[in-house]
Amino acid sequence: MIKRSIFKCNRDVMLLKLSWKNIVSRPLSSGLSVLLISSGIVIILITLLTFYQINEKFEKNAAEINLVVGAKGSRLQLVLCNVYQVDQPTGNINYASTSLIRNHPFVKRAVPISLGDNYKTYRIVGTNHDYIDSLYLGEILEGRKWNQPLEVVIGSTVANKLGLRLNDQFVGAHGIGESVHSHDEFSYKVVGVLKRNNSVLDNLILTSIESVWVVHGLEEKEKGSFDLKSKEEVESHDHHDHHDHHDHDHHDHHDDLDPLKILNGLDKKQLEITSLLVQYGSPRGKFTVPAMANNSDGMMGAEPSIEIQQLIQLIQPAISVLKNMSLLVVVIAAFSMFVAMFNSLKDRKYEIALMRVAGAGKGQVFISILFEGLILSLIGYVLGLLISHVGMEIFSIYLSESYHYDFTGFLWLEIEWWLLLGAVIIGMISALYPAYKAYKIDISKTLSTNEL
Repeated sequence: MIKRSIFKCNRDVMLLKLSWKNIVSRPLSSGLSVLLISSGIVIILITLLTFYQINEKFEKNAAEINLVVGAKGSRLQLVLCNVYQVDQPTGNINYASTSLIRNHPFVKRAVPISLGDNYKTYRIVGTNHDYIDSLYLGEILEGRKWNQPLEVVIGSTVANKLGLRLNDQFVGAHGIGESVHSHDEFSYKVVGVLKRNNSVLDNLILTSIESVWVVHGLEEKEKGSFDLKSKEEVESHDHHDHHDHHDHDHHDHHDDLDPLKILNGLDKKQLEITSLLVQYGSPRGKFTVPAMANNSDGMMGAEPSIEIQQLIQLIQPAISVLKNMSLLVVVIAAFSMFVAMFNSLKDRKYEIALMRVAGAGKGQVFISILFEGLILSLIGYVLGLLISHVGMEIFSIYLSESYHYDFTGFLWLEIEWWLLLGAVIIGMISALYPAYKAYKIDISKTLSTNEL
């Protein structure tokens, strides 16, 4: 029994060696088959890896947000900007005007968001602690959360990419992308660093909503904007001439930089935010709160789940095209492999006949040809996997730099096991007819006429 098993094992090894020798003997046709199979797998996998991670981020970052209330405009833009931080704001809304929504009995939580500044392209987001604790379940790695204006908590990616640590200070710049105008009057201080949790938190600089009001309140005040002036400042302006007013501003310049003084001097009825992230406390909120937002002057509501579903439906045809292209490439690869092995069989007919004379059975010859198809398909599969995952990892660097979202190529999808099975089936099917022809070779006729 043992001798028989050893003999069978040695025979299989010999068949594999023979199959490999036949593959190597025709590098161009074998290489083309491998290249086509790997190309199909690369198209499929990179598409699926990208779409899977985008979909995962869509779901995770909006999981606890039922409604986004913001300025009228594009609903999709409103969601992308305020939930996923990848687009421009549609505008601002009056904070006082959102009180009915914030205090609605069907609203469990309404988290304000105020955008407008960045530090080295990473967004500075004014909000409250609920944004970290309730919407994204963030945890502090070092330090603490902010307690007063101009204190910030930074995400793990921000800390790593920008090298920021506790007690570091920096100056924000106007805008939520590249900017040349900095708010040099105020410095933010890092008081906390968040643990990595693979959400939008990782790529943000978070501070109190009051910090944004302070920074932009001073800016509007210096521009002469009435909206962010207190009533006392307006009255003072009316009772002083231009010369005295200039001296007064110069004298109180340092006092004006006191965040608390600026905050207390702002007209609370005129303060603005970019959006409100709403979490329902009752299923009935879905039927009443959006209508309330849409009927309010200058405001609208957008449901992230609906908008993202519509976005996915928009890009689904492109994904289907890519999948169909990859399937076409795989079919061409199978046909190429079939032609290569069939042509090779014609050249090897005499060799196969000699193998039969030397004692090789029909089954052994049949299996050796199937092994060729199997080996070619497995090499194509492995090469496709390597190119896909390494390529995705390289591409993720660009995505991270451009959109501040972390993608990875080192991710295994369940479908990759099915791709392996598909590659094996393709290899076997492509080799099946050539193997059958080899199985049916007439030894005497081939040796005498050298014809198949």
